[in-house]
Amino acid sequence: MIKLFRKIRQKLIKENKLSKYLLYAFGEILLVVIGILIALSLNNWNQKQTERKLESRYIFSLIEDAKTDLSNFNNAIIVNEERVKILDTLASMCFNYDMEDGNTPELFIQNYKAYAHPFFVTHTDRTLAQLKNTGNLRLITDKSIADALIKYEGYFEKLSNQQVWYENALNSLIESGIPIFNFKYRPKIDQEFDKELFQKTVKLNATNKELIIELGNRAVMYSEITRYYLFLLKQGSKRARELIKTLENNSTNTTTTQP
Repeated sequence: MIKLFRKIRQKLIKENKLSKYLLYAFGEILLVVIGILIALSLNNWNQKQTERKLESRYIFSLIEDAKTDLSNFNNAIIVNEERVKILDTLASMCFNYDMEDGNTPELFIQNYKAYAHPFFVTHTDRTLAQLKNTGNLRLITDKSIADALIKYEGYFEKLSNQQVWYENALNSLIESGIPIFNFKYRPKIDQEFDKELFQKTVKLNATNKELIIELGNRAVMYSEITRYYLFLLKQGSKRARELIKTLENNSTNTTTTQP
């Protein structure tokens, strides 16, 4: 093709046809420009297709992260609903404790149940962190997704602050029980529980009614903090489901629009 163009140019020059040569030269330049524009357009199209495929992979990964959060929320809700029952029962036992009834073992066991460590939920943010660190957050073209991710991340900051209160309330409950119970007689985790022996040996360090009432008050406070934490967990479960729905809708649209 290049040889053909060269021969045409040389022929026009030899025939001294300047106007035709200039017209030809302009046409040749125009063809080159058009070729460049087509190449750039194809390159841009390929780049956009690559970015859309990468966006689709990120969205799929964000969905998986949100599903992990949803599972954690639902598990934490079950655990903390049970914790509220334990704390309410402990409080009631403390307020109604009678030294002469000999219900020390039941009080001890209920108090011991309340010491189980809280089930905390943390943000599964590996994909979001990667998007931020690589600058690929720009690949998420749907503004509704970007807004949903920002709000979802903000929610976890609130949840994290509440978990600090939760942890402090547990420590406060433990401190209240230390002067009351003799933990030497606690049931051993790695041994078969001998209920009869436990009931015979377990005893209180102190039989001060005021200390037991104080333990009941701490149990009530912890129960109220747990209830609010439960409220936040249920909010989180709802937010996770909404985020999954938003992401899945975008994923469907992206798949549909791709050639």
